[in-house]
Amino acid sequence: MLAFLWSPTSKADPWNIETGGSFKSFFSVRQLRQSGLYPYDVVPANEERLRLQANLSKSFFRLEVANETFFFWEKENSSVFPVPEYNPTSFWKAQWSLLDEKGKRAFNRFDRAFAQFTWDTGQVLVGKQVISIGVGHIFNAVSQIQRYPLIFIDTEYPKTEDAVSLLWNGPTDLEARYLPKNTGQKEDNFHFRFKEDVSGFDCALTLGKSDDKWFGGLEAAGGVGESVIRAEIVGYRYQDGFRAQGLVGWDSVLSGQVSTKFEVFYNGFGQDTQLAQTGFPHRSTPFQGSWYAGNVSVWEIHPLLKANLISLVNLDDPSVLFHIFANYSLSNNMDLLLGRYLAVGNRSSEFGGKNQILPNLALGLPDITYLAWRWYF
Repeated sequence: MLAFLWSPTSKADPWNIETGGSFKSFFSVRQLRQSGLYPYDVVPANEERLRLQANLSKSFFRLEVANETFFFWEKENSSVFPVPEYNPTSFWKAQWSLLDEKGKRAFNRFDRAFAQFTWDTGQVLVGKQVISIGVGHIFNAVSQIQRYPLIFIDTEYPKTEDAVSLLWNGPTDLEARYLPKNTGQKEDNFHFRFKEDVSGFDCALTLGKSDDKWFGGLEAAGGVGESVIRAEIVGYRYQDGFRAQGLVGWDSVLSGQVSTKFEVFYNGFGQDTQLAQTGFPHRSTPFQGSWYAGNVSVWEIHPLLKANLISLVNLDDPSVLFHIFANYSLSNNMDLLLGRYLAVGNRSSEFGGKNQILPNLALGLPDITYLAWRWYF
């Protein structure tokens, strides 16, 4: 990232401007798991992503903006039936279509656009920003944003949402956020988080409204020996009843070259009905079952080469979604990735099977092999 100082009035407290970004190119081949929807089961595709970002800061003030342009090309493979999407838009329109043709799409969107005001004991942020809540790293017991699709290649930048946030640092830390409703939501959402140190553990009480549902929860995280233990339980009021979500996580550095983290997750929004008929009842939890386990492991084979294994396991089916990739550093600001998404399970499982849309139409998660090049400037 490039940085320079500009001071029209005071050399003691100058304005600081930083600019930078990244360019990413992806080539992938998708092996579809479907029946009756598409004429081809093997679909090659290419994606280009350009990210430009800048921030302007001066003592108590910071303005940050990040813009992304996406271009997609894939082998034409038109569906015979509209496949539903469960991705609500943001409150402010932040995405515009640049091209929409058969096999080709391009769009532009603001990923971040917020102003931040800081003083001795707190901060106020207004605009599209990262919303951090909860202690889950793989799953989310509580969240104010939808998560990335399960087979989205490269989730480097955290998802953002429109919000007004107040962060207060004291004997008890306070986070308060207001999020205006999105398309498909009936009411505005908000949350409060009160956090204190209790015997070396960060413990927090959370309450608010997420995805039109009232919630309250407890969370804790802290070191135990060479590891970190995380736990969270959240209760939601849903359709005149209650649903619970919770997780337990363990993070550890096993050696100088190997690190790992595990989570066990209970999804109270698991359902027996067909996904195509109902959609996901809670957008930050796009899972069909009730019990899950997850793992993220990183092995540094060489200072320039890392192997990564991510796995999501539906313990009810059972079925597994693997994401395996290697990351090779070409230079200080350039790397190469080779990876594969692989879903394993029986015909009726969540990850290895298919969702029945109509009697003769079914669709499941595809297997994807990809090659990616990333350059940061």
